[in-house]
Amino acid sequence: MPISRRTVLGLLSSSTFLLTAGSLGASSSPGPTLALRFPQGVASADPQPTAVMLWTRAVPEATADETSVQVQLSLDSDFSTLVAQETVATSREHDFTIRILVRELNPDTRYYYRFVGANSTSRIGRTRTAPAPGQERNVNMAFVSCQSYEQAYYGSWARMLADDKAKSDSEQIDFVLHLGDFIYERSWPKLANDMPVPRPLPPFPDGVQQDEYSYALTLADYRHLYKTYLSDPNLQEARARWPFICTWDDHEFSNDSYQVYTTYRESPVAESERKVAANRAWFEFIPAVLDELEEQPAHNFRKPSTNVTSSNDGAIESLCIYRQLNWGKYLDILLTDSRSYRSPACLPDDFAESLGLVMSSVQLVEMADAGDEYNNGNPPATLPYADGNTPNPGKGRAPGSLLGESQRDWLLQGLSSAEVPWKLWANALPMIPMRLDLSTLPFTDYEDGIFHLDAWAGYPHELGLIMKQLQAEEVTGVVSFSGDHHMHGAGALRHNANDTEAKPVAVDFSVAGISSQPMFEELYKVGSQSHPDFAALVYRLEEGEVTPTWNMTMLDGALASFAYSQTGLRAPARWLGPNGANPDLKYLDSTANGYGLAQFSAEHLKVSMVTMESLLSPFESAPQIKHIAHFELPIWSAANSPELSEPVFEGGASFPFTPPDPAAT
Repeated sequence: MPISRRTVLGLLSSSTFLLTAGSLGASSSPGPTLALRFPQGVASADPQPTAVMLWTRAVPEATADETSVQVQLSLDSDFSTLVAQETVATSREHDFTIRILVRELNPDTRYYYRFVGANSTSRIGRTRTAPAPGQERNVNMAFVSCQSYEQAYYGSWARMLADDKAKSDSEQIDFVLHLGDFIYERSWPKLANDMPVPRPLPPFPDGVQQDEYSYALTLADYRHLYKTYLSDPNLQEARARWPFICTWDDHEFSNDSYQVYTTYRESPVAESERKVAANRAWFEFIPAVLDELEEQPAHNFRKPSTNVTSSNDGAIESLCIYRQLNWGKYLDILLTDSRSYRSPACLPDDFAESLGLVMSSVQLVEMADAGDEYNNGNPPATLPYADGNTPNPGKGRAPGSLLGESQRDWLLQGLSSAEVPWKLWANALPMIPMRLDLSTLPFTDYEDGIFHLDAWAGYPHELGLIMKQLQAEEVTGVVSFSGDHHMHGAGALRHNANDTEAKPVAVDFSVAGISSQPMFEELYKVGSQSHPDFAALVYRLEEGEVTPTWNMTMLDGALASFAYSQTGLRAPARWLGPNGANPDLKYLDSTANGYGLAQFSAEHLKVSMVTMESLLSPFESAPQIKHIAHFELPIWSAANSPELSEPVFEGGASFPFTPPDPAAT
């Protein structure tokens, strides 16, 4: 993507600077006069063919409100030949963070960088620029999500680092795609199993303390979170080794948030000032190329011009992060913001229960979400549940949207106009269906249900619109990498999961959390403590051993999972599947922590979903991998559909898959 020619003067107010390769201005100007600390390390971000963003936090050893720091860029790790050098300033106003966009670099080139104060130097960072738009080169990347500092140690980062260092240069990771929940705005003293968290978060400077948890409220609180998370040596090393490309999810602001609304309480609450604080802290600590992208909506943090106490739009517009990047001839990356522009959830949490349903049914969600466009513009006035007199909450309302119209139009335009084989949608929320085929259970009148409405499953109308347009315009090579749900998952996507005649249009790989508690831990707590009738679909307990039947529920269906829970026999249970409500779902591991690795070439995408051993204890050497699920996806033509392979396992397998035979390898 081209970089616009902004003036340095216009960027000083945000502690963002422009630097041109070949500039050695610091050699003829005063250098830093204060000794500095770099407690959060260094980072680089959003590599362009000729530019990259560099970042650090440079804290004066002595008390000071302002300081200067020198940045150096070199082709050599010993900095024997400098490519660029400049002295820039930062201040307490920006928490001493600095962002420097270095331009006029060479494409597909590795660079080393560091920051220098008086008698003090940061760690050395390593980055690389993207290939030129037409350059033929495979893309090696990692994708990650959900890294609670409290809930586990960052062994996933340690393992990724150790393995990458052992690879040849051509096989090493080019960049890391971070899909959100970089921080968690809430702090819990206990895990789902009521054990203490492995490493408690230091108290918030301000914050709100409740019985179950505390949460960030002010700019100081959100800064505190980033500084604490970035104190971890493995996360620091990862940001120093690879450029990161980041979007956000909800916890960078507030759990299950939409626009400026928080959802901790029975009814959503507008917290505009808190949203502005969260946006500003993200901008200060997560480097990204925003203002500097020409003809894109992304822009740097802007202080609202008016009081935002009651202003939804002013708070949202303080920062715009959806943007498009290119990596050579094979890949475009489109990053979306799934929180700032979305409409509220189509149903309240307890609405289905009030109708006598065991959970939100597929039909109920589709009716409520599509609003006045349901049934070709003829939505019913009342719902076909309970006594039939409950008003349809969707009638008189526009269809729900997770992206907002402007962002959706931008996304579709970017996907349809891309001239590369692969279009990667960096999408914080899973798109693979998360449905329970409860209608298959005998002697019940249950309907198929939707597990969680916060992700794309709760916005089926807009997802259908996107998939239909991709199909109508014959757009191929669309792949989503997503996170949020603390599970590994993979599957193809249709414009309507209910339509067995519809062809798959795209593929979604959903990655488990780096360290956040796996989905299964929460489900096990619900099933074992408060919903025993639900337990058989979640786990089987025999002689103290817990088997995660939830994976089978999603893949093979509720009847198969129930049969296994009662008998312990795997083969008969799997004969009862697959789960027809989740067409094209190939893989799910709800017990995982880990990360994803991907390689894009002209003809194929290869993805490896890495599941780690337990990360609940401190470690000296990188923890071990439990197993890896490998996938291959050939590029497809407009006349065909994506054909995602079944997972091939290495080192073991997640239930209900069969571990590989060691004798066959």
